[in-house]
Amino acid sequence: MPVPPIHTRLARDRSGATAVVIGLSMTVLMGAAGLAIDLGLWYTDRRAAQDAADSAAYSAADDLSTGDTAANAAATAKAIAAQYGLTSGSNGVTVTVNQPPLSGTHTTTTNAVEVIVSKSETPFFSTFFLNSASVAARAVAVAASSTTTSAAGKYCVLALDTSAATTVSTAGVSGSNGVQINLSTCGIQINASGSNALYLTGGATLKAATASIVGNYSVSNGASLQVSGTLTTSASSMSDPYGSVAVPAPGACASTNSWGNGGTYTINPGTFCNGMTISNGAHVTMNAGVYIVDRGSFLVSGGATLTATSGVTIVLTSSTGANYATAEVDNGTTLNIKAPTSGATKGIAIFQDRAASASGTDTFAGGSSTTIQGALYFPAQMVNFSNGASTSICTQLIAWRVNYTGGATLQDSCSGYGTTEIGSTTTTTATGLVE
Repeated sequence: MPVPPIHTRLARDRSGATAVVIGLSMTVLMGAAGLAIDLGLWYTDRRAAQDAADSAAYSAADDLSTGDTAANAAATAKAIAAQYGLTSGSNGVTVTVNQPPLSGTHTTTTNAVEVIVSKSETPFFSTFFLNSASVAARAVAVAASSTTTSAAGKYCVLALDTSAATTVSTAGVSGSNGVQINLSTCGIQINASGSNALYLTGGATLKAATASIVGNYSVSNGASLQVSGTLTTSASSMSDPYGSVAVPAPGACASTNSWGNGGTYTINPGTFCNGMTISNGAHVTMNAGVYIVDRGSFLVSGGATLTATSGVTIVLTSSTGANYATAEVDNGTTLNIKAPTSGATKGIAIFQDRAASASGTDTFAGGSSTTIQGALYFPAQMVNFSNGASTSICTQLIAWRVNYTGGATLQDSCSGYGTTEIGSTTTTTATGLVE
């Protein structure tokens, strides 16, 4: 049989074809194998991140359940994550703590903690496909509360200062110059110890349904303390009902922070830097939301009118850690404010940062035209209060100390107003993870 020409033999030759295919495919096969190895390593890191997030969220919620601050709870969460080898700011790790959560089903749950653990990953064997990657895990835990109403009844005034009051200047609550303080449908709690925790003089009269004083009281020079129900001295101190509510953070400064000259204005929520002034006969209506005063003073003066009845919280804080905003509502003005009934600041009409200096004072002297529906919350400062004949059925006053400089009527019929009741016995425990 004749031998075919060489070019025919080459065309028919199939030897080595598989080697060529494998050689061409080897890069892809090796890349896929490398990706599989990297994915396995990342899956292990993802499980570790989830374990860290779960433990961190639970521990932070447990801190809140004992009355600790949001800042301390966040520090605990990061410390727990570090125990899993995931230290925020190191080796591509970021641990973010949000209280309340910024996503999910518990964004309005004030005692919920969200922890997000993320880690940048470096591909070792799969760089053919990827330049970079990351893993992340998220967990949410809630410190749930079980509340039993105090047998002594509801309270509408709480003075938080626990120091020893031995003079009028150190009293938890004081009143003089004939002031008439009408708390006849609710109670007053004073956490100060000492003989002058409550100090009434100069014809001042305090009427209350309940009075509970850690120390004792002093009544002199025609003053009168009239308690229709239970008067208790050497009482137990009472906890801050809003102590776990996070202070909203300031944002970018609004373009305007002052309104006057008799004009009529409608304004929207935002951050108002270096004060917020409503004066000279201005009529200002606030749309619903949170108004943050970043440093300076929230001032209503000069016959101005402020209407904020659609669900408003005014926050007094500082983005610099100094010059925390204070409040001043002068005589002859009209202030009508109603707190939101839901959301992170529900029940709080005016909310001062807990970090404010104790040397500051806040004044409410608006007279009979002042109506506050919700809580005035000043946990770190003295409030000079002379709210005239205000008859709102729901007004709470929580302050470091209170000095009554004029008549005031407060009530605590607050069902449906979003407030947290003062005078409850509250046991708080972490319920574990909810997301």
